Amino acid sequence: MRGRIMVAAAAVLVLLGGCSIGDIRRPPPSKPVVTTNPPATVAPFEVRHGDVPVPPSYQVQNVEFVNQALGYALFARCGSDGAAPGPAETCTAALVRTDDGGKSWHQIYHPNPDGKGHQLYADRTRLVLHVDPDGYYISRDRGVTYEFSPKINDAVRATMGDEYQVCCDDRAARVVRYGSDGRVRPTGAQPDIPDLRAAASAVHWVFAIGLDRGRPIASVSNDQGATWRQVPVAGGGGQVEAVGVRVDHGGIFAWLIGQTDLVSWPSLWFFDGMGWRPVSADGHPDRYTSSVVLEDASLAVTTPDGPGLVTGGVFQSVDWPIDDCALRLLADGTLVCTAGPVTWLGIGSTTRKWIRVLVGNE
Repeated sequence: MRGRIMVAAAAVLVLLGGCSIGDIRRPPPSKPVVTTNPPATVAPFEVRHGDVPVPPSYQVQNVEFVNQALGYALFARCGSDGAAPGPAETCTAALVRTDDGGKSWHQIYHPNPDGKGHQLYADRTRLVLHVDPDGYYISRDRGVTYEFSPKINDAVRATMGDEYQVCCDDRAARVVRYGSDGRVRPTGAQPDIPDLRAAASAVHWVFAIGLDRGRPIASVSNDQGATWRQVPVAGGGGQVEAVGVRVDHGGIFAWLIGQTDLVSWPSLWFFDGMGWRPVSADGHPDRYTSSVVLEDASLAVTTPDGPGLVTGGVFQSVDWPIDDCALRLLADGTLVCTAGPVTWLGIGSTTRKWIRVLVGNE
C-alpha cells in the first residue's frame, strides 16, 4: 500500500516545485507566470434563491451543506429585531432543509426552538442542533426525530471533523476514529509526539501532528493506527501556533498547514510518502482565510484579496467568483464556501460549475 502512495506523491513533485522527475537530460519546467492581482473577469455562475418558509423577522445563523444537494439553514429571532439575545432575552429558532442544492427550502422540525443561543452541525448521517443552555439534539433521519444529550458526546463530535480526530476529554489528547455509527474508538497505538494537535487520514495513511516549541512534529501510520513512525517535517523556518492537515477528495494528496495567527499567510508542506516537504508559494498575498486540496494535488486558497491556487511553487489568482469565505470540501467532492447568507457550491473537478446559493430574508 505504501508503494502506491509514494508513486502518486512522486508524480507530483514537479507540480509542487520539487526536483524534476524522469529524463534528467530535459530542462526542468519553467514556473508559471506569477499572478498576484485578481483576474479581470470572474467565471460564470448560477444563482439560486429559493423561498425560505420562515417569518421575515428571523435572521440566518448558519448554513451547512452535506453534499451538493442536501443542506440545512438555521434561523433565529432574538427580542424584537436582533440576531443576538440581550441579558434577559431568549432566541426563537427555525430550521429549514434543501434537497435540491438551494433551489427550494422547506421547514423541518426543531425540537427546542427557544434558547439563549442556537448552533447547527451536519454530516452525512447526522443533524445536530445545540441549544444553549440545554444541550444537544441529534437527528439521524434529517430532522424528523431527535435524541437529546445534555452535553457534547461522540455523536456530536463526529459531525465536527474528519473520520480521524484528536480527541479531547479528561484524559490526554489521543488519536481516535469515528465510525459511521458515531461511536469513537481510539487507534490501536498512539503516536509518540509531543503536544498532539491534529489528525487526518488518506487512502493509505493516518497522519498525526504535534508541536514542540512551535515546531511541527509528525507521525504516520499505514495500518489504521496500529503502529506509528515519526517522519521529518523539513524546512519551514519560524514557529507556528496551530497546525492542520488537508487531504483531497480521492485521499491521495495531503498538505500540512501551519499558522502563526488566524490571518497571516501560513507555512505549507506536502507529504511525499517519506515526510513533509516545504512548499513555497511565490507571489502569495499577505493574508489567508482557508484552503482545501484538489484532486490534481494543488492547494486551493481563499484570501481577503481573492481566491487562488498554490501549484508549482507559485500562488496564482483564479477567476472563481467566490468571496472571502471559508472553503471546505464536502463528502461528494463538492467545494463549499459560506459567508453568512451566501453559500457557494463548486461542482465538478476539471471544469468546475459554481452556484451562488442565497439563504435569507434580505
